[in-house]
Amino acid sequence: MFNFKSDVIDFAHKIDEVSHPNEEYEKHMHIFYELLFFVKGDVIYNVEGESHRLLKGDIVLIPSGKYHFASVNPNVTYERYVLKFSDKILPPHLKSKINDQSYFFTNTSAFYYHMRNLDNYFDIYDKDDMETLFITELVQLLIKVLRNPIKEKDKHNPFITDLVKYIDENIQNKITLDVLADHFHFSKSYISSEFKKQMKTPVIHYIKTKKIIAAHQYILQGMNKTKVAEMFGFDEYSTFYRAYLKIMNNN
Repeated sequence: MFNFKSDVIDFAHKIDEVSHPNEEYEKHMHIFYELLFFVKGDVIYNVEGESHRLLKGDIVLIPSGKYHFASVNPNVTYERYVLKFSDKILPPHLKSKINDQSYFFTNTSAFYYHMRNLDNYFDIYDKDDMETLFITELVQLLIKVLRNPIKEKDKHNPFITDLVKYIDENIQNKITLDVLADHFHFSKSYISSEFKKQMKTPVIHYIKTKKIIAAHQYILQGMNKTKVAEMFGFDEYSTFYRAYLKIMNNN
């Protein structure tokens, strides 16, 4: 096992034999990209409402700002490689491909040697060389994986898929339960309960977190924070700023 972290990557080989899930399994979204290479365990992974029971060699590829969580059987050893990385290390065409793809890939066991290479690099090289080699392996793996067939979804709720799509397409608008109820012609209580059941988080919290992560990209480009808050439908800058600090401090 290993754990390596720099300014642009955070790579780890993890084996959990604990009797209860830790915080990492819980629902979240973040500003970086993440690739999970599954080795063994009993895990159902959910990304943006799409879920899949993982098999050996499956890959979960999660772009920035996508909500995800794992349901883990605590009685089975859970082994995986978790590669978190900034889009700064990606060639533009590769970033575009990732954002246009589904999240689950199968039949990728042939690429397991890339993961074993990471283990070997960690044992042999110093930090600077290791970072370069890690990034090289990641880029090679992404190029190969993105040419692979996409895994069929095990579970798929069309309403939640449509709801998530609507939120993404209207992320700069004010989105409330009233707005969602009017658009989808369902009651607010139904929308809230269905979303919570599938996504394990309240829909309003999900929307706010998505807004903050999207807003962060504009702030990185130098845009005034007050203008960004207005752009994303926050009535009060103080409300935006408190949410921004809370969410970004967890990234």
